[in-house]
Amino acid sequence: MQARRDEILAKKAKLAELKRQRELRATQATATRQGPGVPGDLISPIPGRPDKRDIESLINSLALSTIGLTTIYECPPSPIKEVYSYSKAVQTTDDWTAPVTKPQAHALPESDHDVATATPSKRLSRRERNKEEELREKIRKEIEDELRATKELVTDGILKPFAAANFPARTLTSEELNAVTQSDSFMEFIDRSTKVIEKALDQEYDILTDYNLQGHGVDEEDDEHGNVGGRGRRKVRELAQFYDERWSKKRMISSIDFSPKFPELLLASYTKNPSAPHEPDGIVQVWNVHLHDRPEFVFHAQSDVLTAKFSPFHPNLIVGSAYSGQVLLWDTRARSAPVQKTPLTGSGHAHPVYAVDIVGTQNANNIISCSTDGQVCGWSVDMFTQPQENLALLAPPPAKTEVLSPSCMAFPQADPTFFLVGSEEGTIYPCHRYDRAGAKAGVDQRVSYKGHAAPVMSLDYHPARGPVDLGDLVLSASLDWSVKLWKVRAPAATSTADVAGTAGLGEGAVAPLMEFVREDVVYDAAWSPIKPGVFGVVDGAGWLELWDLTVETEEPVARITPSPRKDGRTMLSKSLNKVAWERTEGRRMATGGIDAALTMFEVGADLGGKEGLKNEEWTSMKKLVNRIDAVGGVHGAA
Repeated sequence: MQARRDEILAKKAKLAELKRQRELRATQATATRQGPGVPGDLISPIPGRPDKRDIESLINSLALSTIGLTTIYECPPSPIKEVYSYSKAVQTTDDWTAPVTKPQAHALPESDHDVATATPSKRLSRRERNKEEELREKIRKEIEDELRATKELVTDGILKPFAAANFPARTLTSEELNAVTQSDSFMEFIDRSTKVIEKALDQEYDILTDYNLQGHGVDEEDDEHGNVGGRGRRKVRELAQFYDERWSKKRMISSIDFSPKFPELLLASYTKNPSAPHEPDGIVQVWNVHLHDRPEFVFHAQSDVLTAKFSPFHPNLIVGSAYSGQVLLWDTRARSAPVQKTPLTGSGHAHPVYAVDIVGTQNANNIISCSTDGQVCGWSVDMFTQPQENLALLAPPPAKTEVLSPSCMAFPQADPTFFLVGSEEGTIYPCHRYDRAGAKAGVDQRVSYKGHAAPVMSLDYHPARGPVDLGDLVLSASLDWSVKLWKVRAPAATSTADVAGTAGLGEGAVAPLMEFVREDVVYDAAWSPIKPGVFGVVDGAGWLELWDLTVETEEPVARITPSPRKDGRTMLSKSLNKVAWERTEGRRMATGGIDAALTMFEVGADLGGKEGLKNEEWTSMKKLVNRIDAVGGVHGAA
């Protein structure tokens, strides 16, 4: 019986091999019919394949010889399909091929087939499962041993050199390091990045702010907190002081201006440092309110910069003038040198230019400059090689000198063809850029504004932004220790009655409306851009005074002096040369002087800001001017 069983198993194995070869041939034929093959798909012929008739006879004899064994079963067991579809015993390295349907004509009877394969398949499956479990256990053990060894190596620090070798950090030589750190791109990156970090660090935020105060802000704070002048809503407080040890040392501030586009930016122009001959003679520093320790931009000039201001029509352009007579143009997108400058020869200026202004509209604007030799030039922003306009200012006949020496200049907002110039002799002259009816281009010899006994240092037209037009009011500051308020006549006035002079001053001479005599030399005065009766004054004693003519005409409503510099230098450090207002809100103002420290202040709600503005203030200021003009006398603090 055992021999018969072994014979059946041998025949069964041979039958399985024959079926496999048949399926392989069928697969090859199917692949050939489906499409062109590739060289890799070629299969070498298998020698010794038996004839189809031999295979069929073998199957028939095998099927007949196993009939007697099937009688011991009452019912055939369920077929084990996984033996034919998946068995590790018949896996090869050949590519997988799709299963082919077995021919039904040569298939064994299902009952005989199941009986012949049931027991060996189960035994093979158990044997393979045991072998697979042993293999899995062996692989798991090897992986655990490898992980354990790797952990021990990392703990002992043995793998650190190997990890570094995967990502090597090459050490730069001294020459390579210097080349990188001294490159322009590296320096620009460091400068830009550190500015951003310093701005974030300089921002102060009070986490203990009480929002239940119902609008009680800076005006109700304690007067003893910080550097504060004045009281209540007419208080002025120091916010910040800007000073750079390298660029500001031993220089003097010559002009100040706030950016009309970015309210947090303000600039200051400086004269030369006599102890640093190798540094630029003139510089312009653009400061940021959020960055106190160093300037946002630094621009250079070959001569002392006497005045500089932001262009109201282009946020990146800065226009300035130098002691050498050049008009300069800087661009914040370029380097520190001027992008354009006027030549020293030709029809331009040959004397110091103390006054520069930008007039016109967004699409048609010009730069107007005035030098001490009486030359007024008009320049185009696109071309500085030669002036577009050239006007010579000649003094009226009573003057002792033929040439007028302007020290300052001011344009009204309504008329860019008419302007005032303050002379070194103390007289203010109206001038025309072009010929008009009844007046030629140049100095209008019919009218002059006399009252100062010393050179006029500044002129400022009132900003006409309210319901009442006060654009004909002008403030002037002089070295005769006084500030005067003028009412400028319209440039179209041509009749003899209109140009009649004030008694005692001569024909065509106009007296000031108000006079404010101070205790020291007054260097600058500027109107508030928001409040109609408020203006600021700086003097040689270091005081910043705020006046409000709608409240008081005899004395300032607030006074303050900047705090001493951080280095403690006090000698000749009190004199203030310039004052400027922030033009958007009118809450901040800046002053600077001989010590090169730029100080910024914040004023109370009654002195600046749009939230407390009332129309009654404009009408009150207009009534005051009309009342003083009606009596024709000089009124004010003496």
